[in-house]
Amino acid sequence: MPENLVMAGDYKNCKIQYNEIVLPFFEACRIEKEIEAQGYRSIRSDRYIPLNKNFVEAYELIDDVDDKKRDVLNAMWRGGIGQMIFGTAGGVGGALLAKTRDEGYKIVAVQFRNGKQSLIRLDQKAWEQFLADCFCSPDYVPEAIQRPKLTRAFQVGRCILSLALLAAIVWGLVKCTTGA
Repeated sequence: MPENLVMAGDYKNCKIQYNEIVLPFFEACRIEKEIEAQGYRSIRSDRYIPLNKNFVEAYELIDDVDDKKRDVLNAMWRGGIGQMIFGTAGGVGGALLAKTRDEGYKIVAVQFRNGKQSLIRLDQKAWEQFLADCFCSPDYVPEAIQRPKLTRAFQVGRCILSLALLAAIVWGLVKCTTGA
């Protein structure tokens, strides 16, 4: 099966899993820092770009590749069994009756609501999920992302927890190296 991924444009080389573009770790950290600098908490969607009607403005099917390939292990298995039972003709017949696997995929140009564009490759199952999630009426208005504000108490608590964790690590290192 071809891997679902972003082939070109923004988010290049990012994988697509469960109809979401999975951002690399450092890119997700950069986005989270930008959001927290504005005084908001980051949420799950900052690490993933969902391919649904709230995030995708438009898409266009560029190419549809239908590849069907015979499963080699299945052909060998069926050919071997056929040859043991019916001889050479059975081996050839068994190999010809091997299962085929669908290696088709779609190449789609996607325009996101934030102005970014990507060229993505989706297998048949991911394509069907993409179509189902992006289907909407022409007058659809996307939902705004609701981000909770970072309260002062939360920020102070996070700093205290970070300092306590750092002190525990330093204490553990000193304890281990001195042997006391």
